[in-house]
Amino acid sequence: MKNYKYLLFDLDDTILDFGAAENRALEFVLESQRVDNSPGLYDRYKAINQAHWEMLERNELTKDRALAKRHEVFFGELGRSVDGAFINEMYMTQIAEHGHRMFDGALDVLRILSEAFPLYIITNGVKATQEKRLANAGINPYFQDVFISEDTGFQKPMKEFFEHVAACIDGFTPGDALIIGDSLTSDILGGINSGIDTCWYNPDAKENPFGFKADFEIRQLNELFRILGR
Repeated sequence: MKNYKYLLFDLDDTILDFGAAENRALEFVLESQRVDNSPGLYDRYKAINQAHWEMLERNELTKDRALAKRHEVFFGELGRSVDGAFINEMYMTQIAEHGHRMFDGALDVLRILSEAFPLYIITNGVKATQEKRLANAGINPYFQDVFISEDTGFQKPMKEFFEHVAACIDGFTPGDALIIGDSLTSDILGGINSGIDTCWYNPDAKENPFGFKADFEIRQLNELFRILGR
């Protein structure tokens, strides 16, 4: 069993339930545009959103363009022309207000692990939004630092993002750290690119369609205790 010294946690859909916040925000936006919502629309938006985040991760779009364009594409499919930046501002306000719900058991896991390890947040989210959600969730005291892509100038899975993290943590070496996250293309690939071990948080038992895999895979966050020997 490896003795890790640093734990790097993704935020969205790893600690905080981003899906619930996303549903609330999309409902608000649809109502503002007088569009009747349906489960099919939610699924379509999430697919478009995921595609644009992956383009951002591959550095094919700037963050501002990716966040605006996802709404333009979504409403374009509905035959509507919208100001993507305006819609995104409305959407992100709702995410910030309603995005602090935690997954069951996450708080206890953070509390217990923070007594034995320095914990850090690594997230690609929007700075103002993520900071408000963390404050509303009341979990900042469990983390030594929070690394947001807007501050670093790089996105996960870019190696430069993790180099920035390493430079900011005293004594950090990649071999002593473990990344815990739900995204294969962001968290897991980023760890592989940077020589950091990874743990895929996969509560829905999704299939891995890629040619790489994490060092560990868990369905519940409390399974980390077994991996960490706690």
